[in-house]
This record gives sequence, C-alpha cells and structure tokens, in this order.
Amino acid sequence: MKLERSFYSRDTILVAKELLGCYLVHETPDGITKGKIVEVEAYKGPKDKGAHSYKYRHTPKMDPLYKNGGFAYVFQVYGNNYCFNVVTQNENMPEAVLIRALEPYEGIGLMGKRRNIDLSDDSKSKFKNLTNGPSKLCQAFDIKTSLNGVDLCGDELYILSDCSSENNREIVATPRINIDYAEEYKDRFWRFFLKGNVFISGNYRTNRDLRD
Repeated sequence: MKLERSFYSRDTILVAKELLGCYLVHETPDGITKGKIVEVEAYKGPKDKGAHSYKYRHTPKMDPLYKNGGFAYVFQVYGNNYCFNVVTQNENMPEAVLIRALEPYEGIGLMGKRRNIDLSDDSKSKFKNLTNGPSKLCQAFDIKTSLNGVDLCGDELYILSDCSSENNREIVATPRINIDYAEEYKDRFWRFFLKGNVFISGNYRTNRDLRD
C-alpha cells in the first residue's frame, strides 16, 4: 500500500523510524526500481544545526521543504551526486528524512547498469555496493534534482508500506554521518538503521537498540 500524506505529516523522528522496512519505488521509461529502506537520518529543521533549513533558511531550491509532508527534497552534492530526502511535518515546518541506504529488491539489473557495476559474476560485494549510500541509491534509482518537489503520493516516485513487517525487528540509533559542522547537533542520535542489514552505508561508534 502506498504511504499517504498523513503518514509523512507527523513527527520527523517517528516518520524516520517507521520508514525503515518500507519500499522506495521509481517508475521510469527504462523500467521500475524498488528497494527496501534500511537506513535513514532525521533532520529537524530550524532548530537543527545540521539541517539545510536551520534558522528557517529558505532558497528557491528548498521550496519543497516548506510544503506539507510527503514531497521529495533532492539536492546535488559533489558534482553529479544527489541526495534524496522525504519531507515531513506540516507546511512551513521544514523538516525531512534523508534516505541513506536501500536493499535492492526489483530492477536490480537496471540499477547495475546505472551504477556501471557488472553483476554477472554474482559478487556479493558488488551487489551490496549498488545502494549502500545516499548518492549511490540516487544513481541506481535515477533520482536527480529534476525530481526535487515531486509528490511522493503520486505515481512516479513513491514509497510502499511493508505489509509483512517484522514485529521484532530491531532498530539501531547512532549520531548522523559527515555533519561535523553541526556542532552539538552532530551528536544527536538521529540516524536509524535496521540492525544486521548488510546494506547500511557505514560503521557506527556508539548505538542504541530500539524496538518499534
């Protein structure tokens, strides 16, 4: 079932944790790609020194952040790399969840083609490398700034709930990655991932195990 607006228009930390285990889908002329969300980071907007919208910063490219929850916020980093965020909360409350890693599920050959990875030898390391990072998954799913502001309740880029969700799955919480500029906010435990999943994007120095 496709996630509805009401799912996104809630507390950002809650949305971040509940996105874990859901499936991101992108329908393109080249084909469909689908992957399970296994790692996310929450960004708490105006009060969060790690967020683009800290102190209500607002540029035209950031317009989607100021909409109701359920829109995509896509920005460019390091040349032709991109990051995909899910906008949360209500209008003019610019908070979002960064999707950091996916477990490939459908359209794996297309993901490999887009990532220029030869999957013919069944290498586990190559397979894991398809979507274990925010820019990697954007390349594999063909997510670029042309999708900035797209409605995630639409039919192009959207998220499906996990109808077979495991009640006993464990979530690990750690500080977010690569935001040393965020001062004391770099130590907030706002990065969440599914414990034991091999597709997470990096190691962690401290953790808290949480249950849904």
